[in-house]
Amino acid sequence: MSAKLARSLFLIASGLAFLMAGPANAQSNGRAFAISMDPSIPAPSYDISKEIRIQGAVSGIEEVDSGGAIGLHLQVQTSGELVDVHLGVGPAISKDSMGIAEGQPVSVIGVMAKVGENPVLLARILTTPSRIFILRNEHGLPVRSLLPRGSIASEKQSKGGQ
Repeated sequence: MSAKLARSLFLIASGLAFLMAGPANAQSNGRAFAISMDPSIPAPSYDISKEIRIQGAVSGIEEVDSGGAIGLHLQVQTSGELVDVHLGVGPAISKDSMGIAEGQPVSVIGVMAKVGENPVLLARILTTPSRIFILRNEHGLPVRSLLPRGSIASEKQSKGGQ
């Protein structure tokens, strides 16, 4: 077995183990969400029955790396208010990788939560003029890909099927 294939299999097994362990940590009502690395700030629950949809223009983009809701935030100006929208954390969640810019119109589906004393919209689906991003599942858990770009199948094809 090649080293690359062994590494890929290890990554798949690790990812599956992570996914299988996730539901065991979820609250019995299916609403769990980790948003802060600060244990003094309780993690908000995600209740899909309380989802809202907002539309507006991005008026600010901020990467928060400590306290409260860490990760990428958009300030979205709706017709009535400025909403702090939490997109998530990770290398795929950045303004450059997502192609987000100030002034861009967006639509966001998510649940309002309090993180500390601050109201934050936990975004599950972000729609821009050119793309739709599924950021969380219906339980509020971040959606992550198990495999990097290029799967085992594409690796085999590039090596002549061996």
